Amino acid sequence: MSDGTIVGTRRPRLDAAPKVTGDTRYTADVEIAHALCGVIRRSPHPFARVKRLDASRAESMPGVHAVVHAGNTPQTPFDLGIKDQHLFPLPYARYAGEPVAAVAAETEAQARAAADAIEIAYEVLEPVLDAKRALENEAPLVHPDWQTYEKLATRVLRGNVCGHNRIRRGDVDAEFSRTDVVIHESEFRFSAGLPGYIEPRAAAARREPDGGLTVWCGSQSPYDNRDELAKFFGLEPARVRFINQFVGGAFGGKILMAAEWYAAALALHCERPVRVIWSRREDGLHAYPRHAGHASFKTAAMKDGTLVAMRASFVYDTGAYIGYGTGTSQISTMLASAPYRISAIDLEGTLVYTNKQVAGPVRAPGGPQANYAKELHLDELAAKLGIDPLDFRLHNAWRDGDEGPGGQTLSGVRVQETLRACADAIGWEKPVSAGSGRGIACTWWFSACGQSRARIEIGADGRVRLAAGNPEVGTGASSTSLPMMAAQILGVDPAAIDVVLADTATDTYDSGVGGSSSTFGAGMAVSAAANDARAKLLARAEEALEARADDIELRGGRAHVRGAPDHSVPFESLARAAGGTIAGEGESTEQDDPEFDESLTETHGFSSWLAPSYTASAAEVDVDRETGAVSVRRIVTAQDVGFAINPVGVTGQIEGGAVMGVGWALTEALGFDERGHIRPDLKDYMMPTAVDAPHIETIIIESSPGAGPFGLKGAGEPPITTPPAAIACAIRDAVGAAPHETPMTPERVWRALRGR
Repeated sequence: MSDGTIVGTRRPRLDAAPKVTGDTRYTADVEIAHALCGVIRRSPHPFARVKRLDASRAESMPGVHAVVHAGNTPQTPFDLGIKDQHLFPLPYARYAGEPVAAVAAETEAQARAAADAIEIAYEVLEPVLDAKRALENEAPLVHPDWQTYEKLATRVLRGNVCGHNRIRRGDVDAEFSRTDVVIHESEFRFSAGLPGYIEPRAAAARREPDGGLTVWCGSQSPYDNRDELAKFFGLEPARVRFINQFVGGAFGGKILMAAEWYAAALALHCERPVRVIWSRREDGLHAYPRHAGHASFKTAAMKDGTLVAMRASFVYDTGAYIGYGTGTSQISTMLASAPYRISAIDLEGTLVYTNKQVAGPVRAPGGPQANYAKELHLDELAAKLGIDPLDFRLHNAWRDGDEGPGGQTLSGVRVQETLRACADAIGWEKPVSAGSGRGIACTWWFSACGQSRARIEIGADGRVRLAAGNPEVGTGASSTSLPMMAAQILGVDPAAIDVVLADTATDTYDSGVGGSSSTFGAGMAVSAAANDARAKLLARAEEALEARADDIELRGGRAHVRGAPDHSVPFESLARAAGGTIAGEGESTEQDDPEFDESLTETHGFSSWLAPSYTASAAEVDVDRETGAVSVRRIVTAQDVGFAINPVGVTGQIEGGAVMGVGWALTEALGFDERGHIRPDLKDYMMPTAVDAPHIETIIIESSPGAGPFGLKGAGEPPITTPPAAIACAIRDAVGAAPHETPMTPERVWRALRGR
């Protein structure tokens, strides 16, 4: 390894300049000769049976090259644990806006005219538009044929329930029946929220002469998407190529395919490529929003503040199909009692179908919801006990050797460290003025090691080419952190490394950006590839310099003999001697999850967490007692990251999480009318911008190295999980009560204050 330190230093993002100057190419910018325009015909009803579809008139209209629908595309169901969804309705359209057909034509106007000309007869059915309603015995079934569905043995499916998990330890009822405890109960409701990325979904597809297919997209998971799409259409995966572009934000909303499906379906029916570009409104119909739902908490504590029992239940609205909803429910039960020592717990999560858009794994799925409810509930319990909220948390916080909800033994616990750091930074002990308040919240989160395979090439021109397979979704992980790792090992400037965006034709692989796994898994693969290339460079340098590898160092794109500054050879000479290229390859290594106690869990597939991190946030707010308006003045977040490859990038993640948390807490709500029609336009969706951001302070804690390369832990998801809870607790501190429903609008704050 070179003497120059690169990882751990503050580096500007390597993709910053082209993005701010407009040189970056996104999917909609890709030039594809003779591309047709693809548009979607959607169901106007939240629930209806498609009785008849006649596309003959549309197919004969000017400029039309293809019309696709359930009658001429594969009828294989998607497989996401429960096979409950098809590309087009068979026979039920289960939400307003669901694609029923798609058209490819020479122009957008021709395509839309043809789409409107498709004759569709519907039998309109009674929809279910609320999760609580879905659980009622007499509620209509979103999937009347649910009993015929194939599913994994670990998945729960009965009526409108499509997921259930539970964690139980100790005798909760016995603890609640004690006479020496104080008990508090709370109910909460959560709004659905958009991922909020800037770039709407777009894709293009072209059928190739060899029977293959090329897809241009901006996906968080292009390799797995490629395999899924190839299987669905009966194509050989090796002949399907996904070329990923820079992604204009994703936040979990671009893991599942959307526009890609319809561009591919149309292209396979055409002799020409097809491009599908959605407007902001159309994108909102496929945005896979954060899960809405409700929760109940009941907790008992001794009068000295010691927590002894908790019962918590979450019910989440996953929309018309299962999607990635299972993770939200399972993560929530892992967060409900954490990070606190509670001897008896009963934590339950339920997922239900409704006739709404499919919810998805928005950044830290289940995190903001569970922590908002749990932390505000515990803040109210602390108030009942007359104990300072910070002291209450510190008294009950996990320590090394404690057990997580699923029974895993914890080490490297940094709950108290993050809490104290936030409290000190926000001035917890200092008095606040009337109408102002401070709140604090904490949690834990998992790291994940995604599968990844990388390749590094040093060419005859001396340039280093890095193909990691890891999509660049706007976080800077692929464009900056991964080159920093390679540069550290190879002794070059990160700016001297050319990064190849995820392309399934590069003989690399990556399981995708999600679950705080991006830099973890891809970083392992890149480090291994860089070390492989380094070893080959040194082997060539031994011959060229007539020196032992131990006496050679790599720096500045050259191999140097130590102690002999004039005795060196450039990388390009070594590459030419090797035939033009020196290549290194590497893969991530599988990381086992910690052991846990299976007897404590029920249908729970995520009950132990790898290399967990710990996060706390403190917030300071002003509340207008007359109107209920809340102004967030400051947010401080302290995050245990193990090791920050690029502290600038980690700071950006924490700051972005804080602003995203402010939106989910106070203003953002994906609205539906009484007919189940979504209002997806940003004019109706109050997402905070830079001018709405409070003062944000970030504290990076690196005292507990993780299992990732250089000791890193996952860093992207935790910073969204605690700010909403801290804001809620700060509102309660300011005026004595906080809403139990998000977003905490002025009206809801005002009503909470009046009903205190």
